[in-house]
Amino acid sequence: MTEGPSERALKGAVFDLGGVMTEPMGRHRETIVDPVQLDLLRFFLSEFRDVYHLPTGAHDLHLLETGAISDEEFFARMTERYIAEGGHDGVDAGIAQHVVFGKGMVACGAMIDAVRQVKAAGYRTALLTNISRSGESLLRSLLPVDELFDVVVDSSRVRMRKPDPAIFLLTCERLGLAPQECLFVDDLRCNVAAATELGMTTIQCKDPVAIADEVVELLLGRPAAAEPESAGAGP
Repeated sequence: MTEGPSERALKGAVFDLGGVMTEPMGRHRETIVDPVQLDLLRFFLSEFRDVYHLPTGAHDLHLLETGAISDEEFFARMTERYIAEGGHDGVDAGIAQHVVFGKGMVACGAMIDAVRQVKAAGYRTALLTNISRSGESLLRSLLPVDELFDVVVDSSRVRMRKPDPAIFLLTCERLGLAPQECLFVDDLRCNVAAATELGMTTIQCKDPVAIADEVVELLLGRPAAAEPESAGAGP
């Protein structure tokens, strides 16, 4: 679903990483049957719902994504909190990380192709991601970052995270565009709402394959699979 004024001159597009440039996050969790792991997942998701939507804070989720603590510290501390709440004392940080992330992210080919088409048409493109200090190596193992994006804004490097309005404004500034000139695509409602408030056109991504088509249709006026009628068309 697209939100924002429908008649405007969009010149740039900003994309989230997890759940947008990758397959939906957490699909592996549907296969978890171990009761201890299910309880640990419940604990993580409860914390996520309570604090993730806050622009800033002192919770470990905020500290992880602003680079203050490492992945290893985050999962060790999460496990300690879980055990202190009465959780199973046989759970370690490695199990916790597997429960939350499974085997890791998988790039979405359809969205990569959509971004490639959008950039080739002349739009400025950015990747805006809440990610930990290990994020840069992860990004480059997943995506042809330099080919797809003019700008990469990594929360752990800039020490800000979505949905803080400041990180959206920084991204637009680095693109050389006003928020009103940018499309923003993210899988989380709180981030989409923050971008909409700034005047960006927004799409909440539930299915990156379907949304890849929507992005191309919105910006290029044709289905993603269609061949462009002429080279060089753009904003």
